[in-house]
Amino acid sequence: MGSETTSKLPVVDLTKENLKPGSSSWQSTCNEIRLALEEYGCFVALYDLSSNFRKKVFDSLEELFDLPQETKMKNVNPKPAHGYMGKISAFPLHEGMGIEYATNPEECEKFTKLMWPEGNDQFCETAHSYANIVAELQQLVMRMLFESYGIGKRYESHKKSTTYLLRFLKYRKSQTDQTNLAFKGHTDKSLVSILHSNHVKGLELRTKDGDWIHFEPSPNSFVVIAGDVCMAWSNDRIRSCYHRVIVDGPEVRYALGLFSFLTGIIQTPEELVDEEHPLQYKPFDHPGVLQFYLASTDQNKGDRNMMKVFCGV
Repeated sequence: MGSETTSKLPVVDLTKENLKPGSSSWQSTCNEIRLALEEYGCFVALYDLSSNFRKKVFDSLEELFDLPQETKMKNVNPKPAHGYMGKISAFPLHEGMGIEYATNPEECEKFTKLMWPEGNDQFCETAHSYANIVAELQQLVMRMLFESYGIGKRYESHKKSTTYLLRFLKYRKSQTDQTNLAFKGHTDKSLVSILHSNHVKGLELRTKDGDWIHFEPSPNSFVVIAGDVCMAWSNDRIRSCYHRVIVDGPEVRYALGLFSFLTGIIQTPEELVDEEHPLQYKPFDHPGVLQFYLASTDQNKGDRNMMKVFCGV
């Protein structure tokens, strides 16, 4: 178990006016992103979100989680951690719901109709707009990462195969007799995850030395986290980031996560394989990763590199 640290995560400013592709500031930002993901498996992206819209987003989260339990449980999805999660004895403080393919307006409408049969246009529009804003951030990050690796020409086809899951998350304040572990340590099974929360702290990220960094939320800060699929795609150049949620205080923590997934067969670009980095993973598919993880009975699967077990060379 590493010690605790408040040392800071790398911060990359993506609000800069002068981020024009091909410019020197674009190039240096591309490299900042790559180095942060290689070293930490994550970074904080500063990205514009108006305070008005942000308030609307978190108000709509409160409204959603105030719905009756039986309504929320209608959010069913066979894929792990895609539908409703709540009332889990191991994590009594955590509750989550999801919209798969959330950048698609029809999917947001379907979810909204399920929750509010009489309709709720404001929620639907807010969720869909938010998903698209953060998907644009994800696309910017991935484009810059591809360019930093010198494989910018491959980015467009990669973008076409990306889909998004939007998760709404609530962490209740812990009672004195309860654990304050709101979500146990894990790596995500996504390509990348982008997390954004209200002002309440709770997210902790583990460095490769085993130290925990406590993330301090601020209005325009998004935490970009590399998932296991990004690690395999990059041939272990990028490490997936192990993280957890600990809530300790009188307030409810609300957060959103946009998780990106890839369709089709995923393989390491040949440019990322060389003598120093021999090929580590066979081609694989993303649904296969989720099913393999779900079916595994390994008690320590949350702490093991399951990608190596699933498709290691």
